[in-house]
Amino acid sequence: MLKRTIATIAALVAAVGLVSCQSSHFDKIPQKTGFFQHLQKNPYKQLPVDAYWASNAMTDKEWDQRVTGANAQGIRVRVAPVTLDYLANRPASAKDMQEIVGLKQYFDKALMKELQKVSADPKNNFHLVQQGGPGVYTMETAILSVKPVVVNKNAAMKVLGVVAGTYGTVANYALGKDDDKGSICIGTRFRDPSGRVVCESAKYMTGQSSILGYDLKDFQSYAHQKSSIDDWVKVVGESFISKSDASLSMPWFKLNPF
Repeated sequence: MLKRTIATIAALVAAVGLVSCQSSHFDKIPQKTGFFQHLQKNPYKQLPVDAYWASNAMTDKEWDQRVTGANAQGIRVRVAPVTLDYLANRPASAKDMQEIVGLKQYFDKALMKELQKVSADPKNNFHLVQQGGPGVYTMETAILSVKPVVVNKNAAMKVLGVVAGTYGTVANYALGKDDDKGSICIGTRFRDPSGRVVCESAKYMTGQSSILGYDLKDFQSYAHQKSSIDDWVKVVGESFISKSDASLSMPWFKLNPF
């Protein structure tokens, strides 16, 4: 059964937040983008994703043998460029769209940099390849929705926190809404060497300020989304070198306000 196998890969769409502390945002995943063949709410508490589906493409034992090197073939993956083709809330303004294109390019670079680092480590049995072929899986990633930070609203919230004498984490979370810091929804799917989709997952993420209650990213349109991407790609790399029973999670707060 694949429920724990490519389940580890499904953590690729893990977002900022401890698994045990997260609630589902399945209702915020765009439902009719055409990216998914099997859009289903994630039933597994140990997986930090909102949507998850997997076929029976590989057993846990087979996956673990690849990760540990018992199967010399290892994990061979081709990564397709991140796509905006399924973006549900495409902006009308060409300028706004260009900013999102810039975010997509940032995503591509961050993802490839992390996977190249993991692949270059001789201790790992993960192999990043440039072309498909026998034994090669393909990872496809799409930005399904993205919303910038509401800069003016966040600025007012900070001032209110100072005036009230409650500036800090309490003011930041009690006075603001999730979407004040923007959001991003990422969809991921995997194809086996024959091109068949064997796993799909998605995660909706909102921006986070630091635990100090303020963050310079609160005043930049897509800085929080870049921070979420940075955290996400680290889990991407870790998941490809982790056994099927591994537990992967990400920090639910930031210490760095920059």
